[in-house]
Amino acid sequence: MSELAILSWLVVVSVGDLRTRRIPNALVWPPIVAVTAMGAAEPPVLLAACAASAPYLHAFRAGTCGGGDVKLAYVCGGLATRWDAALVMVAAAALLALVAALAARRSRRGQPHAPALALALIAVSDPLG
Repeated sequence: MSELAILSWLVVVSVGDLRTRRIPNALVWPPIVAVTAMGAAEPPVLLAACAASAPYLHAFRAGTCGGGDVKLAYVCGGLATRWDAALVMVAAAALLALVAALAARRSRRGQPHAPALALALIAVSDPLG
């Protein structure tokens, strides 16, 4: 997948999350399938996807994030391609989300997380993909 396609997809997901506070399944399931298929050929990709999504799955079970965030983290982790980069991405996304929440001073509803995760993926990927 080209860098431009990935960046475009990240923008669409992020803007949608900012506007609606939801990440539609139609935007994440095709990339989930692609990352999983890529992981069959390149196991480190699958490991990175699982490493990135594990903290989000825990947060989802605790009720502190949505299912879309879990699915997006899986895809972004796979795009990071390495488990260590995926974990740095998760930490960076958490930090970016904290800064955004403090800047917005909205703690009741929280903040959409897709933009933070997308920016964190871009920061750890050189080049994307």
